[in-house]
Amino acid sequence: MHPPLCKKCTRLPIIALGSAGRAGYNEVEILTFKEIRRREGMMSEAVSPSVALYPLPEIYEQSRRFAVTVQGRPVPVIAFLTEKDYDYAHFSFSGKITVTIEIAEPIRDFQISPLAFGMEGRVDGNRLTFQLEESRYLIIKINGYKELVLAADPWEDFAPDPAGSGVCHLVNRYHADPTGQKPATQALQQAIDEAGAAGGGIVYVPSGVFTVGNIVLKSQVTLYLQGGAVLRATGRRQDYTSHFRKESLSMDGTWFITTEPGSENIAIRGRGTIDGNGSHMRLAEGFLNNLIVPLGTASFLIDGIIGRDAGLWALIPTRSKHVTIRNYKAFQSLVHYENDAMDINECRQVAVEHTIAISEDDPYSVKTWSKTTDISRNWPGEPQAAEEVVFDDVVAWTSCAAFKIGMGVEQPQRKVTFRNGYVYQTSRAIAVHHRFGTAPTEDIVFENIDIEQVIHRRNGPYWLQLEIEDAGRGTGPVRRITLRNIRVRDAGLRPSKLRGSETPAGRQIIEDITFERICMPGRNAPAATLDEMQLADRDLYAGAAVLPAVEPGKQ
Repeated sequence: MHPPLCKKCTRLPIIALGSAGRAGYNEVEILTFKEIRRREGMMSEAVSPSVALYPLPEIYEQSRRFAVTVQGRPVPVIAFLTEKDYDYAHFSFSGKITVTIEIAEPIRDFQISPLAFGMEGRVDGNRLTFQLEESRYLIIKINGYKELVLAADPWEDFAPDPAGSGVCHLVNRYHADPTGQKPATQALQQAIDEAGAAGGGIVYVPSGVFTVGNIVLKSQVTLYLQGGAVLRATGRRQDYTSHFRKESLSMDGTWFITTEPGSENIAIRGRGTIDGNGSHMRLAEGFLNNLIVPLGTASFLIDGIIGRDAGLWALIPTRSKHVTIRNYKAFQSLVHYENDAMDINECRQVAVEHTIAISEDDPYSVKTWSKTTDISRNWPGEPQAAEEVVFDDVVAWTSCAAFKIGMGVEQPQRKVTFRNGYVYQTSRAIAVHHRFGTAPTEDIVFENIDIEQVIHRRNGPYWLQLEIEDAGRGTGPVRRITLRNIRVRDAGLRPSKLRGSETPAGRQIIEDITFERICMPGRNAPAATLDEMQLADRDLYAGAAVLPAVEPGKQ
């Protein structure tokens, strides 16, 4: 079970199923995460545990700090990029398992985040041991070491027979080089094209390293990455088409892996990795990449893979509909600006479920643009609204804004929900920042959010930003914003913002904001006023309601 929000808020984290709008708690079914996972099949009913481990790709460096075992079996731990980043380990499992982390010195202190999960560990000298019964994405801090990210995936429910009917094996059939020494672009694209021409199929990428240029996915094709498989960018600018210009960085960039516009029913599945090699290409070549770009597609699925090291925004579903992103691990640099882990651009009906996203810039955001915006000039089709987007069971670590609407609101953004979210570090945990454009932002919900460390100073640190800002590209309305069941363990050093905009062109106020059960640091009951929420930087707003912690007449 999860720890309560505070003494009078005993239901965090929860989810209200079957409700729409602002139904009261008595009108909906209240479920714990454990019950949700049981119903979804994510929590194993197996009596004995099973563990799937994946080989360490030869291009990656083994961690010098951490050794991890699961059920006594060693798990590869990857040292990610630089000393300012983190290490990570990845495996899949079912049942109840024991995880042990070993370092080179006695363990003096540790923390297992998200704290809301209530994970308990036992220390024996230089070893930390704990148990897992369900899939978790954890950030573990031991002594003064950099963090260890533990990606404990659910047991894989989609693992095709590599020799099965309709399966195109990248090595056995198309003779791609699994060492990464020779480019595999032609072989991979041929496999995708042939599977699409046959009416659909699975392109099977086995364990190994495959160096590729631009790849275009086709309708009815599943790209399956076996655990230990890596599709990696070459790091050379000449191997890629230039798709966009990023004026703020004065660099061109490419869509590394994208979809054919007008396509449908595409999936990327498995336990392998898509690696943009973006830090190198950005620094050495002055060239950027978006890692995965579902572009003008419908019924698109990502399930289970790792996306790492894009030079710019990484996973960016764009002008698409019916998109599902599940069990996804987004590992970005904690150094480079403008490297958002996941940006939903002008999409409809998007579900982001059970993910972790780590990036210097925003890990989760929703944006809309115009035809003339630099990064979107070559996107096919007309600009669209972003509507019906749900983030559920998501872990964030960033130096910027963890869960964010904006900055771009060139087209409307409506019905966006961030639910069951966990913030490890941030400069702003929750943000609605209307900075570019005149379109409305409306019907936005943040519920069941647990905030740990609001410590970074890039545009912070404060826990909440609700702001309309004039940056020379117009301003637009922000209305009907709901924050419900928010645990703020750290509010940051600066006052939070609730601020509209007034310019010579007119006034834009933030309207109809509802705060329900906001628990601030050091308080035993939810905040009853905006001041108690440390929302001291406020102006140009109307209709801010702070709902009572208990029903009238009840204590």
